[in-house]
Order: sequence, then structure tokens, then C-alpha cells
Amino acid sequence: MREAANPGEGEWTPDAIAHALTPDQRMEFMRQLNLTPFSELEALGARWRKLIEDLRAGAAKAPEIMAYQREHGGALPPQYTDVTELITERRVA
Repeated sequence: MREAANPGEGEWTPDAIAHALTPDQRMEFMRQLNLTPFSELEALGARWRKLIEDLRAGAAKAPEIMAYQREHGGALPPQYTDVTELITERRVA
């Protein structure tokens, strides 16, 4: 994910959202943006802003989690759940 300015509430634009995404995510966002009725554009923007905010929050926690894993043989901290198998199953299904 490319680091872009972090627009405050109300300052996000489709361009700001697109530039905060990976190329594949950007293509999907643009596809959805072009196919979404005007009446649903605000909700679409809200979903993508939340995705970006969640990804940034997760990235901020990554060094702490990696340090824990190094000290505990690769195990996740107890407050986290490994969902790798669930994701893999959904992509296969």
C-alpha cells in the first residue's frame, strides 16, 4: 500500500482513496466507483476509507506482533486469531 496523506473526515476524494491502495485494490475500487449508482457513492467511499484505515492500523501493529512472534517461536499474541485457513478456504470456494 502506498503511503498517502491521511485526509481527515470529509477530505477524502476518490483520487485520495485510489492512491492509498495497492494497484489491484485500486483497480477494484475504480471498477466499483464506475458501477455504483450516485445514491450509493457515499457508502462506497465509507467502505473503502474503512479498509484503508484498518490496513494502516494493522501495519502500525505489525512490528509489535513480529517481535512477539520472534520471542515465542512464531506464535501469535493471545489476543489474535490466525485466520489463514479461513481466508484460504474462501478463495478456493
